[in-house]
Amino acid sequence: MKRRIFFISLWVIVGLAACGSNDRKPVTGDILSLRLQYSLNDSLLFNSDDMGMPMYIELIEPDYPGDIYEKLSGMSVGDSISFYLDAENFFRYTAGVPALPDFIEKGSELLFSVKLLKAMSDEEFEQERQRLMEQQIQEDMQRSEMEEELLLNFLAGEGIDIEPTASGLYYIETKRGDGPEVRSGDMVSVHYEGRLLDGTVFDSSYDRGQPLEFPVGEGWVIPGWDEGIRMMRVGGKATLIIPSYLGYGDRGAGSLIKPFSTLVFDVELVDVQKNK
Repeated sequence: MKRRIFFISLWVIVGLAACGSNDRKPVTGDILSLRLQYSLNDSLLFNSDDMGMPMYIELIEPDYPGDIYEKLSGMSVGDSISFYLDAENFFRYTAGVPALPDFIEKGSELLFSVKLLKAMSDEEFEQERQRLMEQQIQEDMQRSEMEEELLLNFLAGEGIDIEPTASGLYYIETKRGDGPEVRSGDMVSVHYEGRLLDGTVFDSSYDRGQPLEFPVGEGWVIPGWDEGIRMMRVGGKATLIIPSYLGYGDRGAGSLIKPFSTLVFDVELVDVQKNK
């Protein structure tokens, strides 16, 4: 079975950079590292840069004359080219999609722009993967240390001297609730505002005018929330300071929450429906 276009997780990608153009041409079986985008008319449909990583493709024999593999086989490392491909052929034969997306008409052509960064044998790719994995581990350690320093500076600046829970969550009760306690499996309704340590608000149920509802302890929210909400009673308010390992970790979330971001949530437990 032919191997198709595939993506490699972020820790494999860090550190890759475009090489200068040279005479090396890829051969069938090489793993190619690419920057790739394609568009329809003036609409950009895909851009590997948006994923924060290059794209990896094994160079195989062409599926049909003039397909993307034929174009790639004619490149040298460092080359950049643009070309058109029939949309139906690309989606059906290369991407393995049985039918064209509804917004693409039959007979349409896609404009591809490709830069060939590297061409590697399986052995070279494995060596690169191992090197980059080790590099990523070191970078993650440095970023984790930086996060801890930023958190300590934030706590000092806010005059917060409480001890975290065993997990590392900082729970600051600002209003004691007098309603029911929360247990795992209960459905809760929570109003909240989420901020970064620099005060940037990235989400607010108050702005939407609708509290968030979710079952506690079932993985619907980040671990810091599951722990913090279980410490509250209905009608109560609290501030949760959540290190990244109890939040979105080394991946982050959206455009504002970067990897290794400590988050601050002001939460209000509006209601709880007990699990029967």
